[in-house]
Amino acid sequence: MRNDTLTARNLALTPELHDYLLDQGRMTPDPLLIELIELTHEAIPEQAHMTVAPEEGALLTFLVRLLGARTIVEVGTFTGYSSLCMARGLRAGGSLITCDVSAEYTDVARDFWARAQVDDRIELRLGDALDTLRALPAEPHLDLAFIDADKPGYIGYWEELAPRP
Repeated sequence: MRNDTLTARNLALTPELHDYLLDQGRMTPDPLLIELIELTHEAIPEQAHMTVAPEEGALLTFLVRLLGARTIVEVGTFTGYSSLCMARGLRAGGSLITCDVSAEYTDVARDFWARAQVDDRIELRLGDALDTLRALPAEPHLDLAFIDADKPGYIGYWEELAPRP
């Protein structure tokens, strides 16, 4: 079914309906996440579109909690919005390994992880993500993998992550 076709099962997503859904779904970002979004837009305006949407961040937190995830791998850190959201949802003792190539962008992430008090759950690995994934041990089990990096590399990342138990 097309998204632009109005039927009894498909509503137009008006700005008012979008705001309502965000409010009802508790998807409105907290002040720290808002600050991270604003800083990213101010400091890196030409790349700011790479940040996940606030509702996607809320969904990631929800999924991590729903799964009871303990071990997560993220490919593509940027300024850390998605990793911060996922780290907030981790169970006690959980960890997130996140891969990126930019020390400049991930320095922003590290600051916000510390301020959110989730930096003890996040391990940043700088370098080529495919090399990083290939170097990961087969164990422990991965509860969740979030691939959000260079689009042409997705197949390679998937092929490294999918076979893991």
